Amino acid sequence: MTSDRELLDRWRADDQVAGRELFERHFHAVFRFFRSKIPDVADDLAQQTFLGCVRGKAQYRGQSSFRTYLFGIARNVLYEHLRGHRRRKAHADLGATSIADFGDARIGAATWVAERQENRLLLQALRQLPLDLQVALELHYWEDMTTAEIAEVTATPVGTVKRRLQRARGRLDALISELGESELMVRSTVDNFARWANELRGQLATKPKS
Repeated sequence: MTSDRELLDRWRADDQVAGRELFERHFHAVFRFFRSKIPDVADDLAQQTFLGCVRGKAQYRGQSSFRTYLFGIARNVLYEHLRGHRRRKAHADLGATSIADFGDARIGAATWVAERQENRLLLQALRQLPLDLQVALELHYWEDMTTAEIAEVTATPVGTVKRRLQRARGRLDALISELGESELMVRSTVDNFARWANELRGQLATKPKS
């Protein structure tokens, strides 16, 4: 199978077939990354991310995996998009701000993508985590990234990533307890976390039918 690096090099040389193949390989993961946060513009931001791969010729020389390079661009695109909203708000630290804190109707209406109550509760809790914690947790559970890979994506020391993941899971369980409508729902979501997280992962990666 042709490597991601080779496909990217060919796409940068104006091979549109290679570009489409690279896009098809990784689109669902990038789309999921944005859809859990800003569903209304997830498709547009995913497109911007792939275009960033083509434009950023000097940034990727193949020393790291293409996925970490791609998600590093996706994270930058996300944060840049959110900074436009922050100008109207009093948030000093974007990474310490949750998606729910923005309060924008377009940003805050993502729970419809989840089918089961446990999925909706999990997504609601994720979106109330500080953004740095949400990103780290999703890359770890949904993209199977190591702490070293997450550190590369987020331009953060590995030790900081490890602390973020520990804090994120503890805070997520606390939020599930706070937001759950019943003790039974909370216990089902927390005790079967891997199941609900995996289901939500698949749901978020699927574009809704128009």
